Order: sequence, then structure tokens, then C-alpha cells
Amino acid sequence: MRLDFDRAARLLAARGWLADQPDDLRRQVLAGARLIERLPGENVYALGDAPDGLYALLSGRLKFVNYQRDGREVGTWITEPVDWFGEVSLFDGKPRLQTVVAVDRSAILFLPAPAFFAIVEAEPRFWRNFALILSSHLRIAMRFLEEMAAETAPVRIARVLIMMAVGESARDPLPGAVVEVSQEQLAATTGISRQSANKALRRLADAGLVERRYGAVILTDPGKLAEVGR
Repeated sequence: MRLDFDRAARLLAARGWLADQPDDLRRQVLAGARLIERLPGENVYALGDAPDGLYALLSGRLKFVNYQRDGREVGTWITEPVDWFGEVSLFDGKPRLQTVVAVDRSAILFLPAPAFFAIVEAEPRFWRNFALILSSHLRIAMRFLEEMAAETAPVRIARVLIMMAVGESARDPLPGAVVEVSQEQLAATTGISRQSANKALRRLADAGLVERRYGAVILTDPGKLAEVGR
């Protein structure tokens, strides 16, 4: 997507959180927002940054990254349009908990913190509307943790790969979809050892469901992989 605000507004009015909001809130959000762009490898924001605003991914892909004490990247999550993010630090005023990095060239709607607070201070009832972004993410995280707790390693890996490929879009991944994630990151995300992640990936590869590459996994049969992850 080129940085075309009218096109962005139409997309956000049709999909995602903003599409479900009242017209007056939608107008205020769009009036206070601007478009930004990030190239592959560029940060949207970094771990420890001060909360500067709320974001919505319009095109491209972003990954959400945590780091271990030795600097290794773990817990990567890939998101696709149209996902809103950045609300946690905006709500509590504390530093960012993750680094968000562009995987592809990405267009992003950015609602600066002053514009956000101007909206909710003028209309306190809108706090609840914005809180729906946080509650949605919390429900997804809780459901993910509950479902993962009792599953075997191959099921955990299959489920995470499908979720990473889909992001928050409504599309099913196509054969050949590439999930840019390392075995170490998969292990950290699913709560298993790297050795267990390696064995699980090997089993899925032997079944013809995935193909392993350095730093990535190709979904050769997403449909059957999704069945494994159910």
C-alpha cells in the first residue's frame, strides 16, 4: 500500500477494531492520525521506549520481539493487517515491553499520544472503546496459553505456525506461505526446549506439512497443518 490516507481510512473503516466503532470516534481517530512507513528491519518502536501512541498495521508485516539477557531474540510474533497495537504502554504510561520490527515494507497508521488523550479527555466514554483492543489481545493470549498447556510439542508447533502465518487477518495461509521464525523462537513461544522443537518440526516435515529453512518454516500443506494444531 502506498501512503494514501484516503485508502487507509477506507480499509480501517471496513476491517479491524476501528470498523466496529461509532462514527464520531472513527472520525476523531482518523483526524488525529497520520501515516508512517517502515522498511524491512526498521523499528516501529523498541523495548524500553516511552509510549508515544497507538498504531494500526495497514500493509506489510511486523514482528514483535522479546530478548533474553544475553541478547538473543525470543518470542517473535508476526502480525498482518489490520491489527491495532501499542495500547498497553499507552494505557499504563510505562515503557514498551517489546520491540516491533518491520519484516516487509509496511504502512502504518499512527495516532500520537496527545491526539489519543485529547479524544478520551473530551469524551471519557471512549476509554472503553480503546480498552477493547487490550481485552481482545488479552483473550487471545489467555486462550493461546490454555490451549497450549496440555498439548504435545508437534501440536503446539503446528498451532503457532498457523497463527503466525495468519496473524489477525481473516485469510487462511496458502501453500508455500513462509513464516520467518527460528527453532529457538518457536521453542520460546511454545514453552518447550529447542530440542523438542527440532524434533516436532522434523515430524511435521516428514509428514510433508512443512519445509524447514534457516530462520524460517515454509508451510507446504497449511490445511493439514491446521488440522494437526486443532
